[in-house]
Amino acid sequence: MMNLGRRTLLISSLMAPATLQAQPAFPSRPIRLVVPFAPGGPSDTLARVFAERLAAVLGQPMPVENRSGAGSTVGSDAVAKAAPDGYTLLFNNISQATNAAFFSRLPFDPLKDFAPVGLLAESPVVLLGAPNLPVSDLQSFLALVRDNPGRYDYGSAGNGTAAHLAVAKLLAMAGLRMNHVPYRGVAPATNDLMAGTIALVGDTATTGLGQARGGRLKGLAVTSARRMPQAPEISTVAESGFPGLADYTMTSWNMLLSPAGTPEPVVARLNEAVRQAKADPAFQARLEALGNTLMDDAAPHAISAFLAAEQGRWGEVLRAAGIRPD
Repeated sequence: MMNLGRRTLLISSLMAPATLQAQPAFPSRPIRLVVPFAPGGPSDTLARVFAERLAAVLGQPMPVENRSGAGSTVGSDAVAKAAPDGYTLLFNNISQATNAAFFSRLPFDPLKDFAPVGLLAESPVVLLGAPNLPVSDLQSFLALVRDNPGRYDYGSAGNGTAAHLAVAKLLAMAGLRMNHVPYRGVAPATNDLMAGTIALVGDTATTGLGQARGGRLKGLAVTSARRMPQAPEISTVAESGFPGLADYTMTSWNMLLSPAGTPEPVVARLNEAVRQAKADPAFQARLEALGNTLMDDAAPHAISAFLAAEQGRWGEVLRAAGIRPD
């Protein structure tokens, strides 16, 4: 007769595989995608495009939650402190690399407190001029700024954002001075630009191209090395011929991150989902129409190395240009 101890051991051993099989495969419920910027801006627009495609690949809804404030740090902090289970993700842009150099104190470490999941897309910034400006090209606008130092204001989606850095870097290289007005998102900045309250706004191509081609705002220049095929009529910053800007370029990128400590199999599944989403031709065409270029696929450890290199590079740029929060 089998004793009680052996019987318990046998039952436990028989049940173990069933118990393991009972663990739900990831993902088994909706995944929250946090965008640390206001609704309607380029990051929000692009995040919703990716969320739609990733939801189809993963078979679970991916609702977008906007948590804006302090140059993306509010939303980023929320994700850094979320449960590391893969069900809360961060959709961030170049701010993930610049915040450490831009802000003297952060409630999180942009490198150590996140597990990179995927590289997404990159795009230049479109420099938009107010409709009441007496000029329609960048060279003439910069001449106005040069002749009237401190008179003109430019807006951005917030301190340390791609749009802020694009204009601040341009002004530093050209030796010019404008007043920076940080907004809580690019939409309110654009509204003030249309009203003529401010003279210039930088907006990444995702939403900036539509504004420039809509006719209500003046597309002064793009920050890419070459003209964009989606808007070949808009010249590059370098083409302006303004002194100091011959080598000027600026590109922003986006990436997907999860909280540090997220299990490796979960990160790997999300990384593979990003690869699958980016491989879809219809999805590629949709991003291209928004002025974006897909970034090369990369494993999580390679994304970490990329982010560390970008943080170091932009730290040098910010310090050299003397760019600080306003």
